[in-house]
Amino acid sequence: MSVVSASWMTSERGDRFSSKANGTSVSVANYLRVLTLEAQTLARACGKAHLRNLEPEDLVALTVEAAAMARVPLAGTSWVPGT
Repeated sequence: MSVVSASWMTSERGDRFSSKANGTSVSVANYLRVLTLEAQTLARACGKAHLRNLEPEDLVALTVEAAAMARVPLAGTSWVPGT
């Protein structure tokens, strides 16, 4: 596993999701796996070693529109559009 890992993926819970014959449980397991990988990528991009090290200050938007919709600062500034 990577530096930023989710311990539940290697536990019996991950095996329980993927071992069911029901297609829905396999889809849920795949969704959770991909969601975890994307969160790990986000943490690495912020220079963090683990997801739990992310802080609210790490959340910024790349465009003015995204910053206004999410009500987070524009990257590189402390300005939040609309406030």
